[in-house]
Amino acid sequence: MSENDKTCLPLIIYYMREKYYRHAINTAVRNLKLYNNDPVLRFFKAFATLMEGHTQEALREFIQLKDHPHLSLCSTAALIYAHKRCETIDQEAVTELNRELKLSGSAAGDRALYYAALLYWILELNLKARTCIKKMLKLSETSPEGLILKGWIVLTSDTEENRPQAIRYFDSGVQDTGNLFGLMGKMEFFVAKQNEQCALDIANQIVVSHPDFSPALLMKMKVFMSLRDWEQTEAVAQRVLERDGHDLKALQMMTVIAAAKDGNMELVKERLQALMSAVEISEPCNPSLHVEITAAISRLCGHNPEILQMLTVFVRRVSSRAPAASDVICELGYLHNHQNKYKDAHKCYSTALKTDPKCTSALVGTIRCQLMCDQLEEAAQQLAFFCEVQESLGNTAEVPLLKALLGRKQSAGEETVMQLLKDATELHFSVLRGLNFGVEYLQMLDLNFLLQIVCMHLESKQDFALVPGQTPPFWLKHSNMILETVIKAVPGMSVSCYYMAYVKFLRGEHRTAQHFLNLCMEKDPSVPEIHLLQARLQPERWRAQQVSELPGVRDQFQFNLLKARALLRSGDLKNAIQCLKITMNMPGVRRPSEGPQFFISTSERVSVYLELTEALRLNGEQNEATKVLQDAVLRFKGTTEETCLMLANVDLALARDDVDAAVVVLQNILPSELTYIQAREKMAHIYLERKHNEKLYIACYREISEQLPGPHTKILLADAFMKIHQPEEAVKIYQEVEKIAPKDTLAKKIGQALVKAHEYDTAVSYYETALKTDTLDCLMCVELSELLLKLKRFEKAQQVLEKALEHEPTAALTTMMNEVTVLRVLVKVLRARNESALDVMKRLHDLQQKTQPGKGQTALHSRFKSQPDNEEIIFGLAQLYYEHQKLDYCEELCLKILQLHQNHTAASLLLADTLFWKNQKEEAVKIYASIMQQNPDNFHAMAKFLHILRRTGKLDDVRSVFIACERFSPLSVREPGYNYCKGLYFWHSCQVTEALTHMNKARGDADWGEPAVDLMVRICLNPDRDVFGGEVLDQGQKNMSSESENETRISTAHNILSMFRPRSKSEQDKLELLSNLCRIYSKEPKEVERAVLELTDMQANNVMLESSLLMMAQGFVQLKQIPRARNFLKRLTRMEWSDANAEDLENACLLLADMYIKMGKYTQVDKLLDSCIRHNELCSKAYEYRGLMMENEQRHSDAALQYELAWKYSSRTHPAVGFRLAFNYLKCKNYTLAVDVCRQVLQRRPDYPQIQDELLTRAQLSLRL
Repeated sequence: MSENDKTCLPLIIYYMREKYYRHAINTAVRNLKLYNNDPVLRFFKAFATLMEGHTQEALREFIQLKDHPHLSLCSTAALIYAHKRCETIDQEAVTELNRELKLSGSAAGDRALYYAALLYWILELNLKARTCIKKMLKLSETSPEGLILKGWIVLTSDTEENRPQAIRYFDSGVQDTGNLFGLMGKMEFFVAKQNEQCALDIANQIVVSHPDFSPALLMKMKVFMSLRDWEQTEAVAQRVLERDGHDLKALQMMTVIAAAKDGNMELVKERLQALMSAVEISEPCNPSLHVEITAAISRLCGHNPEILQMLTVFVRRVSSRAPAASDVICELGYLHNHQNKYKDAHKCYSTALKTDPKCTSALVGTIRCQLMCDQLEEAAQQLAFFCEVQESLGNTAEVPLLKALLGRKQSAGEETVMQLLKDATELHFSVLRGLNFGVEYLQMLDLNFLLQIVCMHLESKQDFALVPGQTPPFWLKHSNMILETVIKAVPGMSVSCYYMAYVKFLRGEHRTAQHFLNLCMEKDPSVPEIHLLQARLQPERWRAQQVSELPGVRDQFQFNLLKARALLRSGDLKNAIQCLKITMNMPGVRRPSEGPQFFISTSERVSVYLELTEALRLNGEQNEATKVLQDAVLRFKGTTEETCLMLANVDLALARDDVDAAVVVLQNILPSELTYIQAREKMAHIYLERKHNEKLYIACYREISEQLPGPHTKILLADAFMKIHQPEEAVKIYQEVEKIAPKDTLAKKIGQALVKAHEYDTAVSYYETALKTDTLDCLMCVELSELLLKLKRFEKAQQVLEKALEHEPTAALTTMMNEVTVLRVLVKVLRARNESALDVMKRLHDLQQKTQPGKGQTALHSRFKSQPDNEEIIFGLAQLYYEHQKLDYCEELCLKILQLHQNHTAASLLLADTLFWKNQKEEAVKIYASIMQQNPDNFHAMAKFLHILRRTGKLDDVRSVFIACERFSPLSVREPGYNYCKGLYFWHSCQVTEALTHMNKARGDADWGEPAVDLMVRICLNPDRDVFGGEVLDQGQKNMSSESENETRISTAHNILSMFRPRSKSEQDKLELLSNLCRIYSKEPKEVERAVLELTDMQANNVMLESSLLMMAQGFVQLKQIPRARNFLKRLTRMEWSDANAEDLENACLLLADMYIKMGKYTQVDKLLDSCIRHNELCSKAYEYRGLMMENEQRHSDAALQYELAWKYSSRTHPAVGFRLAFNYLKCKNYTLAVDVCRQVLQRRPDYPQIQDELLTRAQLSLRL
């Protein structure tokens, strides 16, 4: 019987509870073949058939089952339920069945009561279910099935106080039986109590004992999701799909992850299509489920028109099959609404109300459509009616939001609208409290709803950033709070990141805004709004031409406004005015927009008028400027932007020298206005610059401090005293503020004030205090050192400056320019001490060349003209050309030096490097060979020569160089430089042990220690030289090391680093870089995340840029953030190859090639591999990848040729390459060579048995045949 089957009934009950009716039918049919004519299976099959809408078929089956003693009660109850679902209810039949139910209920046995309770529980009639199970347990107190069902009824009851008792019933019912229905109940209980670990333990227990019971895996997926463990959730979902590619919950989860975590809309569309197809195939008669399973996607992706269109087509198709289903029609209306098709949406909601007059979703949707179509009277009436209805049911978040929309349309007070939006948010979030994170949570979160509230906050407010220290208004704080919640739940959604960037911009938090904009850029750099906000964040980098190439951007209001501002900054007033006039005529500027596609906020509209007024004023067109401003005053009278227009009026008044009129206007701006501080500062400026009245100037700042008390306004007052040269007063206020809110910036300000007050000694102590926590502030160091210079404390001044210079020059322009300033002061200090400043001046000269390369080049050219035979000047100019990739000029100058001085080693080396990068490799090799003949113990030249020989495919030629060196100086074998070069040779020859032995002899040296440690760490972490992060070359086969061996390698690498003592800033950076590399190789998510964060800082400061970018990409691969990794790799592959970055660029190309092969993009792979081989002819991995592509295309002969090269250039040490080579020899029937390669592999690696079993035996057998 099916009752004795451990998985049959629990699976059917699960499907019925989840409303997967066709799944339940199929399971029942499948098991009826095992348990012929089983009445319980027949009942559930009929019940699922009824729920699919096949009422007559179900009725016939229930009538037949009504006489069965175990099913009489549930069959009668099902018949009543079936009759009530009919369009025309047979009341006589229902009355008769109710009478029978009452009679049979009084005499029913325990099994009949159990199945009746189960039916009622599935139908969510918990009171009836509780009554039946209570009677059943009176008859059979210890029944496991009864106790478990009682647990489920208690757990799903509306009374929260009773729910903790559920676990008692589950434990009593399950005991040692392993009842699946009971174990699933325990899991559900622990999930509800947020005890995820216990839930996971039970899930694992079920998976082990019943591997084919898919609900356990789906529950496990749900638990991981509640922990916000996206990677584990996705892994379990993929595991489910491997078993059943049409599993609805797994497909739904994969789609949600693509949207919420990755923000990958292309992947969402792909997965959504699979989900919609699957639900139509597996549940063809279940329209409510069709809508329910896609609802979370529409709430997450309401900003994406393509996804909305896909869902609209799908729901319309569902609606055509179920024209009376109000929930389906409402969902179609919802989708139309979010596509701004309000008439279509209104039709849907009207149809739904005809079908179900009590449908609140339809009523809310109708009111929303009326509001968006400006049918305000009808909307107000409907809303009033809806509010009355809702009073009895309890308020919902929709009501205050609709009221806020109506209030905004009817120009209600902003405070009223703000309060309504606050109420809507609180009500909305109250629904989420206690709800576990998951698909249902994300659906209830409703990103579209929350972003609408944010947009309502932003649409009519200021469009300029707050000044630091200014308290954000409520609407800005509220928007920030909402977006923080949204981003925590859906970190991958670019639209929420964009809004957060915009909110942070308005709050004046530009650094955080830039972070969120960067996230948007990574996800979709083609969105114009992102670039437009970027332009506002960094207007100095605005490139109108570059941004205008984006599709649709030229028609954007923001683009034209930003372009006009850029023209104004550049002084191009004529074109700025023309651009602003074009902007003024755009839809929604002169008059409020009538559709969301043209929506422009009041603040933005005012900005156009203000910018045009300013441009006309600067162009001398005062009358035109006045007309534009007067038009603006009339249009925006009574709005919050009126004060901004008043400030513009002040500028016009000042332009015509009407100072008194300007002051009168400014005096009328009250402290409650956002522009109050700006107005008072402008007034103060008038008093100081126009009326030369310092008392009134200070009075303005005193008023600001009194009206808006706080540290920020007091600092403004102190700064004002500094401006009128009253440092004593400024110091008092600064010190007063320091007691309230201690800040290092105040210590600096106090120090500057004390200098002006001639209190130098006290000023020094404040500067020193400020420098304790901000040692990197070069300009502060300069100010302090100049003060110490004035006090003739030369030694102390020199110490301060040298401390500021305790780092290597970086590529960051600002840092280098600051360092130039420091060096100039240091020259003064050294001269004051009568000490030589030549080294400092040389360093200053080199830095100036980097910060102003044009000037440096010009200076060298002028010196070259005056001294054309000066070798030092020519060599300096040649190096400059080499650094700037001007290789022809560099070659010409190197040849000139060698004409003057034939044995100039440095020039010869530079010439060889130049020829190599000009692809004249043979010539480069000849020059290096000549240098090594003349200087056999020049280890720097030897190391470079080794690199060039390797990259030209002649690595073994370096042996003669080692022999010559040993003959020239027998003691050279003890030299660190020699051991480094020897170790490097062994590493490139795949002789790992010998490489480490020689590198170990070099790592203690001052010159060779850093590169030796670098290579030793990399060898420990990746001795087989695998493409770390790559997948397609079957890393599992190649990497035979266990997890413990990997830990040993990482531990060894850490030990090497712990003994490395950095002697300079560059070595400190290298230590940090290698430590982060160890973290990434550990593959521990937390360690990898930490490494990525630290590498981000290094990359931002251009510290070892190529290496940090590559490691970040490898880190993102480990974190399963492949698109981000791919973006970093693409950036690397676009860089110019050089001596310093060749290894990093080669590894980047290989990892990116691996990704492209996995995606099937072979054309891009060919380009990447060609680049690798062009720059390194011994790149075995490039040949291996080529072989793999050809093997995938069934071109086994061509693949064998590529694998031959890979096998040769890897010194025949990697068994996986040998395996692939032998396999392809076998495929192209070259059995002799296949046998030879198999024997070579087994000779080196006897622990590689699969080549014996899979290839060698087959090849030998083929030879015999």
